[in-house]
Amino acid sequence: MSNPFQSAEEEYEIREVFRNSFLPKGYREVNLPVLESYETYESLKTIQSRKSLLKLIDQTGNILVLRPDVTIPLMRELATSVENLSEEVRCWYVQSIFRQSDDRTIPTEQRQAGVELFGKQSAENDAEVIILACLALIELGLHEFKIELGHAGILHELNRILHLTEKERLQVKSFIQMKNSSELANFLKQNDVEEATRELLLETVFSYGEATSVFHRFREIPLNKQMSPIIQHIERVFELVVASGYGNHVTVDLGMVNEMDYYSGIQFQGFSTSIGKPLLMGGRYDEVSQKFGAQLPAVGFACDVEAIFMAKSNKSRQVE
Repeated sequence: MSNPFQSAEEEYEIREVFRNSFLPKGYREVNLPVLESYETYESLKTIQSRKSLLKLIDQTGNILVLRPDVTIPLMRELATSVENLSEEVRCWYVQSIFRQSDDRTIPTEQRQAGVELFGKQSAENDAEVIILACLALIELGLHEFKIELGHAGILHELNRILHLTEKERLQVKSFIQMKNSSELANFLKQNDVEEATRELLLETVFSYGEATSVFHRFREIPLNKQMSPIIQHIERVFELVVASGYGNHVTVDLGMVNEMDYYSGIQFQGFSTSIGKPLLMGGRYDEVSQKFGAQLPAVGFACDVEAIFMAKSNKSRQVE
């Protein structure tokens, strides 16, 4: 059973860190309703499994869900007020989300703390959010962490080249997620992918590790016109993070696969050596607002509050 006093103290600490770190940079706190319309998530099938939604019915018979995500309702709120942003909007939040899982060890209510930057697509904005993630983790007392950089466009390009069915897409995604290069190689060969393309795809999705060496290797590989700007963009974001002083915290995983299918550009995950699950996840999701009839490019991240304080606790015990 969780300690309600400790939980309150943790939430106060992370809220103070976010407020003190992000308010001077133009980020304002937002608060969103706990109850959301089921239709919002029904129309966005790839974003949340309908099985994970916690539903209830109001007095008029409408189906509602307990908020499973912060990004989507925040995007909807902005989309209903502005179709196109005339200026950038920066915000942060500490909110609970609610998701059901077949894994009974995963709590239904999870606390998230995150930031969202609504503005033009640029390496500068992408890097800004990653830098804020590094800043937040350090201010919260975590110093031995890594941010892995990837790009959703790489998997999208693989799907485009192969013309995959939904079943095949999930199969390929599984191969990449499990770092199973032999199975993916066999799959590509069975689908008559020409050798040069096959080698490029395998080299790309299984490239991960120290960022400088990964980028150096790709300068020697002839890329197609879709893949080349993707690699260049990741490298530019990395350079900006390095210039801010956080380069030692960043690695690259070009085969990054995320459970949230709405990412369209840069994506990243944060890990600590003292816990076996991500501390945070984030990325760019420019296309989500189109579902609400607007054009609102955006990039952001969400921290798992429980994971962060578990990592801190584990680290303290290791020191002792």
